[in-house]
Amino acid sequence: MKTAYRKPSDLVALVIVLSAALAPACGGDDFTFGGGDGNSPTKVTVTGNIRNQNPVTSRDVVVFAYNVDNVTADTDKCPCPTNPCPSSAVCPDVTGKTTVLADGATDFTLSGIEPGALRVVFLLDKAGSDADGEINAGDPVAVLDDTDCQLTDVGGKLTVTLKDVDIDFAAVPDDCSTGSPPAAGRARADQITKTTTTTTNADSQP
Repeated sequence: MKTAYRKPSDLVALVIVLSAALAPACGGDDFTFGGGDGNSPTKVTVTGNIRNQNPVTSRDVVVFAYNVDNVTADTDKCPCPTNPCPSSAVCPDVTGKTTVLADGATDFTLSGIEPGALRVVFLLDKAGSDADGEINAGDPVAVLDDTDCQLTDVGGKLTVTLKDVDIDFAAVPDDCSTGSPPAAGRARADQITKTTTTTTNADSQP
């Protein structure tokens, strides 16, 4: 069983850290950083699947979905968005969700993300007991391309589906127009769609 992480009681805003204090689990539950932990149906859900990744490895893949509305210095939102948090020590005012995919898992879902400009980043975590779920300088990452600018202004009550994502991990993301997609340090979905989130009666309760 791979090591994943349960949601801690508190995560300090602006720091993308899944600390060693988190208890091991066997799943892909998402949890919040940099903001509240509401899964309100008025918010955004990001779901998708990984089709291919380079390198192929048994190490965990961590998926981050950020709201970057408050990142005033960030103007490169599409088609080749930058990584808004290149390390936990260099992370502006972002909020979002993250989930850990254990070895062999390909599907992911992150719920309760604030509507607005979104960014998706994949981390190839360290091996074995060194896995920390944290983006450190030099870690292999992949920033999702947004070739049609569909993530620059995502409304509430929407589900964003990233179908068949191909990933090429690298320490420094390249320009998304370099070579055959995805470029080094980038990820490319075969299709990005937005649909109205279907809610249940339980979801609608205050």
